[in-house]
Amino acid sequence: MGLIPGLPDDVAYECLIRVSVDHLSTAASVSTTWKAKIELSEFRHRQKITGLTRPIIVMAQAKESHAMKFMFMPAYQLLVYEAESGNWYKLPPLPRFPNGLPLFCQLVGVGLDLVIIGGYDPVTWEVSKLVFIYNFISAKWRQGVDVPGGPRSFFACASNSDLMVFIAGEHDNNKNALRSVIMYDVVKDAQTPLPDMSRERNECKGVFHNGKFHVIGGYNTEGQGRFERSVEAFDIATWQWRDVEENFLGIATCRTCVDGMSGSARASGLVDEPKAGGG
Repeated sequence: MGLIPGLPDDVAYECLIRVSVDHLSTAASVSTTWKAKIELSEFRHRQKITGLTRPIIVMAQAKESHAMKFMFMPAYQLLVYEAESGNWYKLPPLPRFPNGLPLFCQLVGVGLDLVIIGGYDPVTWEVSKLVFIYNFISAKWRQGVDVPGGPRSFFACASNSDLMVFIAGEHDNNKNALRSVIMYDVVKDAQTPLPDMSRERNECKGVFHNGKFHVIGGYNTEGQGRFERSVEAFDIATWQWRDVEENFLGIATCRTCVDGMSGSARASGLVDEPKAGGG
């Protein structure tokens, strides 16, 4: 039996690639054949070359405030916005965090997955080393392998938008800034250490641009809170760090970094809230 009874498979496939992201899980549940087609990397590639991809934005929205260990703080939930249709919808709550997203967690888009890493428990204020992945085809969360090296917060994080997430810097339990870097394969659920950065970087930011993972700003152990303006980039092709560029930022602070999509990575100062992004 074909993809759609009564239609040639090539015509049926053209129908299938027009399914919007919020209906992918419904389409995938129709049959094992549809699910297998939708999960193929060729499916997304076909959508792209025919201009049928629909950009989405995933963001954290503050809900009602609740009592934390030391103060009252808003709880955060995840919303998805489809720019083309103007539609909004909520993602299911994160497992093990019924009171909202971990504060200051990192969220990155990887293929048809969203990955949440680290952050602070919104009730106990304990730092997390947990990893959660939301898949838009299954419309479900799954838990990934814990980030090695202990709990994670205030680290650089970026994705190559395909399979990998890169994690760099932050500080240990004694507030010592770190140079360590990790690469996380979402499909294999495996993490690989990368060569260390040339210097310690706490509260640094990351962006993946032109085949390189850029780690921007941050500060070292002795320079608590005194942000640098430098950047260093890990080249995936050569598996090496490039020389540090000292005056990359106009000012010595950085809150959010994005790929400018026009030949340069850009950094801008935004509010200090749980970080979220998607694509």
